[in-house]
Amino acid sequence: MTDLPANTIPIINTERLWARHMEMAKIGVVEKTGNCRLALTPEDIEARTLFAHWCGDAGMEVKCDRAGNMFAIRPGRNPARGAVAAGSHLDTQPHGGRFDGISGVLTALEVIETLNDAGFETDAPLMVINWTNEEGVRFAPGILGSAWFAGRIDDETLDETLSTDGKRFADEAAASGWRGTKTPVDLPMEAFFELHIEQGPVLEDAGADIGVVTTVQGLSWLDVRVTGMDAHAGTTPLAARRDALLASGAMLVALNKMGRDIGEDARVSVGRLTTATDGPSTVVGAAEFVIDIRHPDQKVIDHMQTECARVCIAVAQEYGVEARVSVRFGIPPTQFDQSCIDALESAVKGLQLPYRRMASGALHDAANIAAKVPTAMIFIPCRDGISHNIAEYATKEHLAAGCNVLLRAMLTKAG
Repeated sequence: MTDLPANTIPIINTERLWARHMEMAKIGVVEKTGNCRLALTPEDIEARTLFAHWCGDAGMEVKCDRAGNMFAIRPGRNPARGAVAAGSHLDTQPHGGRFDGISGVLTALEVIETLNDAGFETDAPLMVINWTNEEGVRFAPGILGSAWFAGRIDDETLDETLSTDGKRFADEAAASGWRGTKTPVDLPMEAFFELHIEQGPVLEDAGADIGVVTTVQGLSWLDVRVTGMDAHAGTTPLAARRDALLASGAMLVALNKMGRDIGEDARVSVGRLTTATDGPSTVVGAAEFVIDIRHPDQKVIDHMQTECARVCIAVAQEYGVEARVSVRFGIPPTQFDQSCIDALESAVKGLQLPYRRMASGALHDAANIAAKVPTAMIFIPCRDGISHNIAEYATKEHLAAGCNVLLRAMLTKAG
């Protein structure tokens, strides 16, 4: 790794980067300032088409793999080297913002455009990536495209993953026009960087422009199925009911208490609960929900999995129902590559930006890719720490600062 002379490094085009964000934000508008672009929906496809158009204008060739991940490649002087890559995702939450994920893709694109403007060549190829279905709203679990690329799920699991509307991932990816034939072997990388809004208040509270992310906490998803008995709401006495929804509610309260008892680093959440029936006059006979648990220590995650199952089964017995708990998906805590962290820190210091080292509480595609490629992340502040919300906002100045850090780190790695 070689530091570049400061006077030779170009500065990104702040206004162009902002304009790209505002143009992308016109696709899938929600309540004026938000976006809804669920994976492989018409809105996501439109965003992909626009991104590919911009990449083509920047002289890059776009390739796709089985998961619909998009790879825009700028050749280097040495085609034998793996690419130095950066990116994130274009899909959003149902009431998401204009920056979550999108900024990681568009800052990577701006790096390429800035280098083109300055006539810079690199020894290694450069690559801009859009990972498929990071948010996990339409297809669960999230970070699906990068999980397949990293070898954490196989071809069949990817293809047979069902959307919330019952569509096979393979069919939807093919219908979108963005399912390709490339494999990870065809797309070698030497390093991967992901820029992302922090999605929390730490940087803003600290007055820092940049977060150099060193770790990502681990995650596990548990599927819980609660089985009771359907009954008439008007004729069945309360004491005689086997109410799966009532029991599920009690489980959620007990799970929250369990998480609090484990410690302040523990995260236990339930964001999706469905019932087998939807009638206002029916006692619910079956319900399902997903427990999302996170912690920076894998041993604690393992303990939390055991405790979640124990809590659900104990509550089920109390309410006269049955509970089955199974592990759907898990990613261990991730320690990012030291040389990539060093490249980011060197870039931040060269730009004389206030920064802090930090861990990521949210899961990102980088956590998957780190298992395969030397990886690190850049955080920039978001206003009031708000994300997954139409009020999500990052300033053009912070976007530019993060993009300039990304550019320097990529140049350092690419040569």
